[in-house]
Amino acid sequence: MLGQMKRQLENSRCFRQGMEKDLEECAEARWLAKPVLDSRALPLDSDNVRLQGPGVMSFEKKHTISGKGSIRLDVPTDGCRRHPSNRAFSVTTMMRLLPGENLERFNRISLWIYVDSPAIANNFMELSIHNQGKHIMPLPGRFEGTHTLGIPHGEWQHVVWEFPYVYRDFVTGISLAIHAHRTPVPAPQGITVYVDNMCLEQVEADHYKGFDLRAGAIAYCHSGYRPEAVKQAYAQSGSGVFYLRNSSGEVTFQGNCVPQANGLRQMDFSPVKAEGWYTLEVDGKKSRPFRIGRDAYIPAAWKTLNFFFSERCGFDVPGIHTECHMDVMSVHPDGRRLPVCGGWHDAGDLTQAAINTAESVFAMLELAIAEREAQPELSQRAKEEARWGLNWLMRTRWGDG
Repeated sequence: MLGQMKRQLENSRCFRQGMEKDLEECAEARWLAKPVLDSRALPLDSDNVRLQGPGVMSFEKKHTISGKGSIRLDVPTDGCRRHPSNRAFSVTTMMRLLPGENLERFNRISLWIYVDSPAIANNFMELSIHNQGKHIMPLPGRFEGTHTLGIPHGEWQHVVWEFPYVYRDFVTGISLAIHAHRTPVPAPQGITVYVDNMCLEQVEADHYKGFDLRAGAIAYCHSGYRPEAVKQAYAQSGSGVFYLRNSSGEVTFQGNCVPQANGLRQMDFSPVKAEGWYTLEVDGKKSRPFRIGRDAYIPAAWKTLNFFFSERCGFDVPGIHTECHMDVMSVHPDGRRLPVCGGWHDAGDLTQAAINTAESVFAMLELAIAEREAQPELSQRAKEEARWGLNWLMRTRWGDG
């Protein structure tokens, strides 16, 4: 809601630091609230856990979430041979061995992870299922069979991963790979990871394939709709009439569901132009409240700028990372060198490109112009973020093409 959005902006000082996460509105909250229909514990001990790569593995009795002890991994973050992927200095992997089992009865893994890394706010890890049956997992050269994680420092994190789409007819292991990235000087060059309470679970899995909707879902623009815009939403089924209710619960519009391809039903409420908060209702299903108004897209604009700020490279982003990639250089054939840090990360790594940055800067400047009267603070912040990208574009030019 706009009230929550306003509080997030105020707390972040219009994201001179990143906006606080609204954990009640995230997918993880929905996943963790699912009833577990079946489960099987996967004990972690010296008989079934192996260490691959640099580091030391031990059994920790005191630091545990289950009360039964945890696996401790002391992982170096520097001084190791660079990983062949060039994405980390090294990769330390904890492998929980399995004797070639069919795990199709389960569709989710649950475990708890704690990371002691005072100088690293967010730690990159990969959780993988190793299948040696009809289809090999993880799929070589691809990401299938692997789930990527970002684990913060200093608190136990409950990790769940639904994998109904992963082949698991002959599973030989489940691994947690910890990617070591050099910690800032003078911080200790190492982190400690604790893993506890691993188990397999069966839940009602999320819908993941095709364009049809999951049971009970309504597809609509969560940001909302501008008064003059076409306003449409879709349900997977709808026998007849849908209703649009205002914030008081009163029906302000009703219409007929129109059959579409794939069994979808279209709901069109374009005639509604009065600004306010609304919900859609069809066959007992309800949407979450959404906005109709000129300002409907403003929260999305703020959140997008917040994401760009969080992706800054070569910048100390509070709560995310310190200055980074300061030693990555571009070398001209005549011997000149210049640092290429700056701009914004793409997918969290150093893959900036002039076209990506230029298009982003242009969009931010368009936003700044469009909203300079109605949303002056948003306009100013868009210009500031555009300048960050523009500075990178200008600074990384050699001048001779």
